[in-house]
Amino acid sequence: MPAVPFPRPARLFVVLLLVLAMPLAAGRSEAQSGPLVVATWGGAYSDAFREAFAAPFSEETGVEVQIVDAPGGYNAMLEAQAAAGNVTWDLVDLGEEDALALVDAGLVQPLPDDVKADLVEAVGAENVTDHGVSFASYGSVIACNAAAAEACPATPAEFWDVEAFPGRRTMYGDGWSDALVYALLADGVAKEDLFPLDVDRAFAKLDEIKPNIDVWWTTGDQSQQIFRDEEVVMGVLWDGRASGLREQGVDIQLSFEGSPIARDLLVVPTDAPNAEAAFEFLRWYAIHPEAGAVWIEAMGYGVANPEAYGELPAEVTADMGGAPENMAKGVVVDVEWARQNRAEVLARWTEWLAS
Repeated sequence: MPAVPFPRPARLFVVLLLVLAMPLAAGRSEAQSGPLVVATWGGAYSDAFREAFAAPFSEETGVEVQIVDAPGGYNAMLEAQAAAGNVTWDLVDLGEEDALALVDAGLVQPLPDDVKADLVEAVGAENVTDHGVSFASYGSVIACNAAAAEACPATPAEFWDVEAFPGRRTMYGDGWSDALVYALLADGVAKEDLFPLDVDRAFAKLDEIKPNIDVWWTTGDQSQQIFRDEEVVMGVLWDGRASGLREQGVDIQLSFEGSPIARDLLVVPTDAPNAEAAFEFLRWYAIHPEAGAVWIEAMGYGVANPEAYGELPAEVTADMGGAPENMAKGVVVDVEWARQNRAEVLARWTEWLAS
């Protein structure tokens, strides 16, 4: 049976409606179907992020998540994207000190009021800033291969004592603030007197240990690899990477004495192409403690929702810097001091490391 045609005026009206609707429909489709691009630390970290958060978020919301491995160098990379007018990241997972530097540079946007209110309600004000939410809280711990070392140091002073505790050592090549904290503690400064950091005194103490640092690691995967290969037997590592070495066959021993406790923030770049999806993810992350539990068990790093810890046995959280018993031994980093002094001290650190 042939189709009955619209009368000519009706056809013109329908065509006009379709033409007017096309840009709107295309815009909605592009905004809704575009992937959420998350920049994170790579390797096992990215794998765990995908399993714990990205996959279930996509399944529930239909939003595709693409994970970009960008271990370290976030600030320079985002600065380059912004300068080129081509920001490709929607969500970035980076240390709070680096996040604050990006805030100061205008490269991270503040949380919308409604998003911030929802996050605070879900995880508490202490886990939410004006620009992001706490993620992957961690401690930089003294780690030692008990099977390969003659003796394992348990304090910063012992780590500096290369005669009583001999063995090849490692520290984080980008960890300037952690290194300064450990140096001052090794030099006898009390935890409560650390901040503001005495930078000159710290570098003088670092001069003592520098000849005995055999590897300055730059990625989490590398920090584990050098222990597996017994290229080093002791060093300062992120707690999650350190505890993960046990599953990789290393007889690792951890000490949280003086451990600098810090956190990452999940932040949204100012010109993120899919900021709406990024804020939707932040809400989802905050109200899914079961996903946080998967993450904690996989990586040993903390999450914002405190209910996640209750879903895990105590032995799982025992090696986490954010666990209460370890927090008591550690040092909470003064990020405001780091924010104000970052540029000057980082430049000095870079020059010192290269000398």
